[in-house]
Amino acid sequence: MTTGIGIDLRRRIGTVDRRIFSQFIEHPGRCIHGGIYEEGSPLSDAWVPARRAGGGAAAGVPDPPLARYAEESNRFGTDEFIAYCRELGTEPFICVNMGSGTMDEAQAWVEYCNGTGNTAWANLRRRHGHAEPHRVRYWGLGNRRYGGWQIGNLEARDHLKRARTILRLTAR
Repeated sequence: MTTGIGIDLRRRIGTVDRRIFSQFIEHPGRCIHGGIYEEGSPLSDAWVPARRAGGGAAAGVPDPPLARYAEESNRFGTDEFIAYCRELGTEPFICVNMGSGTMDEAQAWVEYCNGTGNTAWANLRRRHGHAEPHRVRYWGLGNRRYGGWQIGNLEARDHLKRARTILRLTAR
């Protein structure tokens, strides 16, 4: 006896959130430089509902990715990523560094992107030419925290405790 899957096109049980078709980008290899961000190339633009930047050792724009034993040029940083997403009509999704990063760095990144007050980080964004907040709605906390090769790797229980602490502090 064989079983199969049937599709009943007359039965609708809900809608699919378009964000499931999202992408993840980070700095290694030619993913960003020479990939989606090639200055002057019209070939690097394509639409997807959301794009995630950062993650693992690449999360935290100011920090060199220590796990790759190399520094990034940071020509494609937070502001460039936001501009790229806006140009494509996609939602930015930023992943903060939970490996070698600190809670202060995570809070600063959120404040830089979304701050409206007269704060050092919101004012820095303004000095960089962005008077209005970027209004980033989607934030990730770390990436692949399970591997021993990851800087600051944690067991799942400890990762959850740290994530909860970061969430409490950034929500203030």
